Amino acid sequence: MSLPVDLIVAMELQFIGTIGMQPRRYSAMLNMVESGKLRPGEMVTNVFPIEKASGVIEAMASFGTVGTTVIKW
Repeated sequence: MSLPVDLIVAMELQFIGTIGMQPRRYSAMLNMVESGKLRPGEMVTNVFPIEKASGVIEAMASFGTVGTTVIKW
């Protein structure tokens, strides 16, 4: 899967994805993060720059990644 990184940069877009949680539950989850009950930063196992996003997404398709990956701008 290729991403139009040039358009993402030019239009200052954000690429955000979620899986497994209904949007109506976000505020309850964010309250738990704010209170310290949930610490999502501890789940992050990999951080990559946006230039490597397409390779990371391709690796995910073949289960080539482990844990939670963050793509940084």
